[in-house]
Amino acid sequence: MDKFRNLLVVTTTIIGFTASTALYAQSSGKASYYGNSLHGRKMSNGERYDRNDFTCAHRTLPFGTQLRVTNTKNGNSCIVRVTDRGPFIKGRIVDLSYAAARELGMLSAGVAYIKVEVMPKDVEIPYTSEQNVLQVPEVEYGLAGVCYEFIPEWEAEGKDDKPKTIQRKVKTTLHPKKTRTATTQKRNQKVGQKSATMPTNKPVTKSATPQKEKSNSWTDFFKNIKKGVISLFD
Repeated sequence: MDKFRNLLVVTTTIIGFTASTALYAQSSGKASYYGNSLHGRKMSNGERYDRNDFTCAHRTLPFGTQLRVTNTKNGNSCIVRVTDRGPFIKGRIVDLSYAAARELGMLSAGVAYIKVEVMPKDVEIPYTSEQNVLQVPEVEYGLAGVCYEFIPEWEAEGKDDKPKTIQRKVKTTLHPKKTRTATTQKRNQKVGQKSATMPTNKPVTKSATPQKEKSNSWTDFFKNIKKGVISLFD
């Protein structure tokens, strides 16, 4: 009887330990990932966070534990190493690095439902190659206009600020349009000429000079004849 009781206790202990180990080795829940602003921050294990490494944060698992994280929505999975503590938000079980989140395809969503499995220690953790690293250039806002002075073509064009003059071709056969001022001046001149040529209403007095000239011519004629006759008799 005692042997049977001891055997039952041992069996129950083994079953409980196995169940707890299986539960500890595999779990599921929500996962989030580190922001880019945390790159280079010191983690709980003393290392610096590298956004290109496959690492994660877990609340209870020892540092260096390797986990296989699988995205239940698309089936993508990767192996990560526990290097930090967290996340301290209800419902989330791990915080992933940027490289791990990109591998799982959860960058746009930010949070994903995952399945976590504890892996043996001899499993090698992959690292991202340099080709897959997303290089984001640092942009200094407000200095975009400085680049203009380094372009020689634009400098050469900027020297000639004066606009180019284009000679206008005028057809000599066509008469220019008459302006209002020219037409009014000509009209005034015509009116003045007409007023000068028109006769006035004043009575015209006949001059007696032509009759006097005629009478003088006849008297001179007779005088000459008289002189000629007198000269004949002398």
